[in-house]
Amino acid sequence: MSDTEREHLDADRYGQLLTPLLRQAAGYARSILWNRADAEDAVQQAALKGLKRIGTFDATRSFKGWWFAILRNCCIDASRLAGRHQTAPSTEAVPQSDSTAASGRWEALAEAMERLSPDHREILRLRYFGGLSYRELAGALHIPEGTIMSRLYHARKALAAQITVEE
Repeated sequence: MSDTEREHLDADRYGQLLTPLLRQAAGYARSILWNRADAEDAVQQAALKGLKRIGTFDATRSFKGWWFAILRNCCIDASRLAGRHQTAPSTEAVPQSDSTAASGRWEALAEAMERLSPDHREILRLRYFGGLSYRELAGALHIPEGTIMSRLYHARKALAAQITVEE
């Protein structure tokens, strides 16, 4: 089998693994960048970077964790390139809803998230917007699963305290 054939097989498999993650990836990227177009650009950039790096993927590890680490870095780069870190969601970032109350709750959650430490914010975004398991979180953040469990526990507690303060 030639290198070109192997690359095509890798690219095909990559597409099969990546496709089911794209919806969660878009939500995760949007939770960081607060802009749909920027989030879509970051997901596309991560998809291309992942394809270029598919040869470095260790099949004994979680593909989702590996790829979300790439996406996370693309989102950070996009935020830096824009020269800003938006601390509050734009109205465009708030999901469409029939209820003004639901939109208000979304904005309150987004504002509470922004007041958390970067580590807490990141782990909550990956877990709830990205849908990563503890194992996948460990792979994406390059920290042990025990640390993931502890950090997630404390992040949830901190978020609850922020939301309680708002009410």
